[in-house]
Amino acid sequence: MLYFLCEVNALIYAKIKVSLAKAQEIREFYSAEEIKDPLHPYDFFQCKKGRTTIHAYRNRKEIYSIVFSGNEEAIDEAMQFSKDVTVTRGVDNPITEERSPSSRWDDLSRQIGSDEVGVGDFFGPLIVVASYVTKKDIGMLQALGVDDSKKMSDDSILAIGEGLQRKSACYSVLVSPDKLSRLVDQGMNIHKVMAKCHNLAQERLMERYGLEEDILVYVDQFEEESLYRKHVGRDIVKNPLYFRTRAESFFPSVALSSVIARYLFLKEWQKMEEELGRKIPKGASATVDRTYSLLVKELGEEKVSFHVKKFFRNYKKA
Repeated sequence: MLYFLCEVNALIYAKIKVSLAKAQEIREFYSAEEIKDPLHPYDFFQCKKGRTTIHAYRNRKEIYSIVFSGNEEAIDEAMQFSKDVTVTRGVDNPITEERSPSSRWDDLSRQIGSDEVGVGDFFGPLIVVASYVTKKDIGMLQALGVDDSKKMSDDSILAIGEGLQRKSACYSVLVSPDKLSRLVDQGMNIHKVMAKCHNLAQERLMERYGLEEDILVYVDQFEEESLYRKHVGRDIVKNPLYFRTRAESFFPSVALSSVIARYLFLKEWQKMEEELGRKIPKGASATVDRTYSLLVKELGEEKVSFHVKKFFRNYKKA
């Protein structure tokens, strides 16, 4: 018997699809301003009514999707304009209940999601992965046990990683710790580097697989959306972007990116340990400090420092 999380006080998404004329009627109903941003040509309008957020966007065929998110009132709000409402529910306060594995995701439509790994580790690179997922991929993800990589053991990720990467539409960006240290020295903060890497992975993924600019992109949120957009600047992808903390728990594309990024990170870690001839703890603890000191004594600072992020307090302390 399988048990999965069910929703209590869950965030609800009610989605309708309408024509241009109907979308204009809805925008006027809410007295919302039309979004005219050349960097985001598919966003139409966004507003809030009570506890419900309304976000409208269009695709190249001028079909308008309008998403009402909030509590149960979001469904009533959507049904004012259409009886054909697609409802999905997020998970906030979980309890246990038997149900379908796929129902834990907030969105099963085709989507792009990006996630990163390596930010909190003194040793090793930063890796960002963007992945493209459609409904037909969900069965494969379930069969391989894809979940948030933080909930999976390293052994399980290493076991499925190669096959998962081969079967998936994904693109990875790797920044070595040495390169990362030089970028920070040049005045880039780590969040700016991360934002640019997310955007690059999304952009290259779309180029590689010929994906359209109206596909929703989910980003595992590590800072405020306004700062992310400021960091990336005019190079930001034109797709509608949605930011959410712990996004890997809500969207299959981000969960997939999370696992692939972790797999690539573990493979790089194995290569580093072979080169340095010692098991290296992850993170940035006192144990990591001691390991770094021992390696410097054994191999010299020049060889070892290539593998660490020099802007960490561990390096300054050493």
